[in-house]
Amino acid sequence: MPTIPNTTTLNGSTVDILNAIRNSASQTYQDRVPTATQDNIKAVGAPIIEFEAIQNEFLHSLVNRIARVIITSKSYSNPLKRFKKGILEYGETVEEIFVNVARAHDFNPATAEKEVFKREIPNVNTAFHRMNTQNFYKTTISNEQLRQAFISASGVTDLIGRIVDSLYTGAEFDEFLIMKQMIADGVNNGRFQAVTVPTATTDNAKAIVTEIKAMSNKLQFMSGDYNPMGVITHTPVEDQILIMDSAFDAVVDVNVLASAFNMDKAQFMGHRLLIDNFADTTGVVAVLVDADWFMVFDNFIGFTENYNGEGLYWNYFYHVWKTYSNSPYANAIVFTTQENAITSVTVDPATVSVDKGQTARFSADVVVTGVPSKLVSWSVTGTDAVKSTIDNTGVLYVSADETNATLTVTATSIVDNTVTGTATVTILGNEVQG
Repeated sequence: MPTIPNTTTLNGSTVDILNAIRNSASQTYQDRVPTATQDNIKAVGAPIIEFEAIQNEFLHSLVNRIARVIITSKSYSNPLKRFKKGILEYGETVEEIFVNVARAHDFNPATAEKEVFKREIPNVNTAFHRMNTQNFYKTTISNEQLRQAFISASGVTDLIGRIVDSLYTGAEFDEFLIMKQMIADGVNNGRFQAVTVPTATTDNAKAIVTEIKAMSNKLQFMSGDYNPMGVITHTPVEDQILIMDSAFDAVVDVNVLASAFNMDKAQFMGHRLLIDNFADTTGVVAVLVDADWFMVFDNFIGFTENYNGEGLYWNYFYHVWKTYSNSPYANAIVFTTQENAITSVTVDPATVSVDKGQTARFSADVVVTGVPSKLVSWSVTGTDAVKSTIDNTGVLYVSADETNATLTVTATSIVDNTVTGTATVTILGNEVQG
């Protein structure tokens, strides 16, 4: 299970840091390095600079203990921080399981004795989120910079700043860019339900807010229309996050938005997130997502360092391994100024033969303009009453007592139910004889 990192902060001065390192150091280090005061910083630095073993212990502790505390205290500071799930202490894969709602049956005592002991396997969906990023960030500190750290009372804290800031800022900025791109990829690949809105102005801003509110209301009711897998789920308003770009936010009154969500401004600000843009999308002004849409985990965070004797400098390495993924079962809506339409739906394979008691898997190729959802609903029909079923992922289960010789599998766009694609299924053993 992921854990939230310890956010212990370090607010000490150079003297506090030097003594914290000394207190946890070896006996040899303590024998050579005196307790630090405001007046003896140079005396503390002398043995650290002069003896390589003492210098190694000092820098190792500085990086792995002190700098790590500072890095950890800054964790989750990128604008999309609330979506991170924590640190995976073991393994590199997260299994996400979603159990769909149970199906209703008609009450019929006449058939009860035949049906009561039949199994009904739960409709269980599983997604795996695997570690997919292993990066490190590097910075260099020279012996001369180390020597300068013991000249002033703020020298060591300045040194830590030089070590930490470039590494941490680089990693945090990259994390923000990747998480933004995850939204863009989801939108561009039709995994968000798209809602077309006009370009925001002060005159129509309230009407756009009304549209956002309408979709927020819909997310609170059980539906399979707003997530890529089409599972029946809902998102309470307290779990909804509205992510807006800076230009849209400049036009829309936050107080009006808060009122639309039936919250005061202070409460609503916890559900509103501002970013600069939506990466390589066109016309996207906001997205409304379930708080669990992002599946982002820290798998490993570590500091290492080594000394280059030839160049007289230290290299510091900040390793960051992460899992960047999103839940296919979480609701997600995009508000865009693009016109969105479904052009066609094609089912693959178009024809297939299946034995009774077996299954066949179908996929739908949905051609669109703009960024509408590519989600389809699946159905199966025949000349006679159909005993076979098809699930929301396109898997057809042919019943052992299916009487139809052929079945028609239909994929219908959830955006435009007039656009469909079909496939023909021949049931082996039920073929019409010539």
